[in-house]
Amino acid sequence: MNTNTYKKDFSSICIRMLISSAVIILLQIGTQAFALALFPQWQENYNILLAVTMVPLYVLGFPISFVLMRNKDVPAIEKHRMSAGQLVVSFLISYGLMIIGNLIGLGLTAGIGLIKGTPVQNALLNVITDGSIWVTAIFTVLCAPVFEEILFRKLICDKVIKYGEGCAVILSGLIFGLFHMNFNQFFYAFFLGCFFAFIYVKTGRLKYTILLHMTINFFGSVLGGILLQLDQAKPSTVIISAVYSLCVFGMAIAGIVTLIVKRRAMTVSPGEIVIEKGQRFKTMILNAGMALYCLVFLGIMLVQAFFA
Repeated sequence: MNTNTYKKDFSSICIRMLISSAVIILLQIGTQAFALALFPQWQENYNILLAVTMVPLYVLGFPISFVLMRNKDVPAIEKHRMSAGQLVVSFLISYGLMIIGNLIGLGLTAGIGLIKGTPVQNALLNVITDGSIWVTAIFTVLCAPVFEEILFRKLICDKVIKYGEGCAVILSGLIFGLFHMNFNQFFYAFFLGCFFAFIYVKTGRLKYTILLHMTINFFGSVLGGILLQLDQAKPSTVIISAVYSLCVFGMAIAGIVTLIVKRRAMTVSPGEIVIEKGQRFKTMILNAGMALYCLVFLGIMLVQAFFA
């Protein structure tokens, strides 16, 4: 096999991922439009609106994507167990990566806001603050981690692992980050996607990345959401906010320090197919499928940032 064959393989993966994403997005938009046409009063109830958008996503959207991205004749990833201590360390690293990515995203969107004269909308913040925290928890803590880890970690990594763990990690993280379709979430989704993919290719067990994903979303969406929905004028809320912020940045700093200390031990192994040095980026990223995937989602992100 030559480099052009490898490029076609990566391109095919990205094209199928683009089709899967289109199915998910169109299903969400179509279902919401149909529901509001029948029941326009639902526009005023954020919880119903969120359910109308999310239920079809998990009942139909992701399952259809699983079929489109199903794996055939892929090498099995060797399975290893993680200790409780390793899971705690992995959580801290994940949290540190999330905070770094979030700060980058907030900085970028703040800059875009200055350029266009109005703040960039934060879709996740709207989800957290506008609806019931328990409805939000069902979708962000229970549903999203399971379905997203199956699609973006298992199905993608299983297809790419033959080219090496590094290729699987980068491709999984990049596709996952772009799928979020906004600059607020892209960077931390990319960092977390890469780290979760690293854990998956090293352990072969999706349960660890699902657990980490659930925990991260719980701290961000549920605990953070409860805090945002409290009366900010109350002294008790100020104290709770201060304690929460100390915990957040304490965990983030611990995670970043741990990542720096352990970075040399976090190595990736080559696959059964070795792409020559100097050809890897061109083969994995500069192919028709990935170029189209990036253009589509970057276009959506720019429209969301400048015109939404």
